[in-house]
Amino acid sequence: MINDKYYKKCITFGRAGEGLRADFQEQLRELQSEIGFEYIRFHGLFHDDMAVYDEDKNGKPVLWFGYIDKLFDFLLSVHIKPFVELGFMPGKIATVKNTVFWWQANGCPPTDYDKWHYLVNETVKHLTERYGANEVKTWYFEVWNEPNLGSFFRGTQEEYFRLYEVSVDAVKSICKDYRVGGPSTSGADFREGLGYLKAFIDFCDSKKLPVDFFSAHPYPTCWALDEEGTEHMGYISKEICIEFLDNIKNIVDNSPYPNAEIHLTEWNSSPSPRDLIHDTPFMTPFILYNITQNFGKADSLGFWTFTDIFEENGPGKLPFHGGFGLINAEGIKKSSYWAYWLLNKLGDNIIEITDNFIITKQNDEYRIIIWNYCYYTDEFANGDRKRLTDTERDAVFNLKNIEINITLDGTYTGTVYTLDESTCAYHNWLRLNAPEYPTQNEIDILKANSKPKEEQITLSDITEIMKPHEVKMYLIRKN
Repeated sequence: MINDKYYKKCITFGRAGEGLRADFQEQLRELQSEIGFEYIRFHGLFHDDMAVYDEDKNGKPVLWFGYIDKLFDFLLSVHIKPFVELGFMPGKIATVKNTVFWWQANGCPPTDYDKWHYLVNETVKHLTERYGANEVKTWYFEVWNEPNLGSFFRGTQEEYFRLYEVSVDAVKSICKDYRVGGPSTSGADFREGLGYLKAFIDFCDSKKLPVDFFSAHPYPTCWALDEEGTEHMGYISKEICIEFLDNIKNIVDNSPYPNAEIHLTEWNSSPSPRDLIHDTPFMTPFILYNITQNFGKADSLGFWTFTDIFEENGPGKLPFHGGFGLINAEGIKKSSYWAYWLLNKLGDNIIEITDNFIITKQNDEYRIIIWNYCYYTDEFANGDRKRLTDTERDAVFNLKNIEINITLDGTYTGTVYTLDESTCAYHNWLRLNAPEYPTQNEIDILKANSKPKEEQITLSDITEIMKPHEVKMYLIRKN
């Protein structure tokens, strides 16, 4: 059975302030109407552009929640709950300023832990008064983001542990049933045997601190940061996400917190917001393969991010600049979007999963997705990116056709959806001569052409020669 459909549990975006934009909100409304995620996670709740924290002339904290209210009101209006990341540090209590991102996040410990406690405590108190304890009990509070990376936390491991201890008290003192967790470590910790996570578990156990969930970011690359996606990034293996999720589940299951949830609060094919791979047809089978191979290992696997309205490196300069998003900044759905659109159509009963297909059933209808997942060439996987350009992105894959055969027990009728190079928004953009500033007419053309092809079918078995990165979904009933 697919019980919780963990791939729909959580989606993400860049920072809180971006969530106040009209174009962002239009995209999230559409995402929710077509797919419907349960939670959404993001950075920057306490960043200075949200104007939450200030001090009077005597250094006493002065708080304002107007922008948080606008953001959270909107999220709840489109039926998605906040997965609250507690960070980054307000400038007035930051030990170091402007450590990361174009928008100048302060990744550091506070100058005064009592003021940090007050900020978190009063924020949670305000949220409780506005939305009610029963609602906030359903949310998650994650302490910080990737404290094992220096640009995100210019402090020691012990300082992060203290930050967690102070934060969990600030939240739980409002309501002991509110869910708090961490340590939200980057992919570097997976590559290092999850040593940071293990130390975090030992610390919390020694202090008898509650941990309602553990969080981490299983990016499948050899290095944590290659922000422009042009350096020696490197990819570990096609199967590495499976190994990463097995490892964290084994550690949690055998920890003093075996009942804690596991939320992988960021995940993508790489951690670069300028990785040109993110716009390609590769992303559809990449997502399908990794999601279907990891049922039962985590409570969520939050794709980073749903939109290219995202400014960690500043705004992207091309419509298809390798941004993280399922949807580009102009509102055009990329190949990655359609992977989740198809997953959303799966039935509740899993019949069979292989490397190339998943068969599910919903009442008397079979819902089958098949794919041809062509991985990177060895050259590219080892970090040589010279064959990857704005307008040429196919040469870095081992492209080959495969044959898929699924035997059925009779004649079936229904619908097949097909995704391939011809439905990929990036390739359709190239067919329009890659306009840097597409007109509204060009945007409309791209939206119309960049979606699954739909066909009514009758068949007695499934035999397909699948082109590279091609994906098909069958919704069929027996005659």
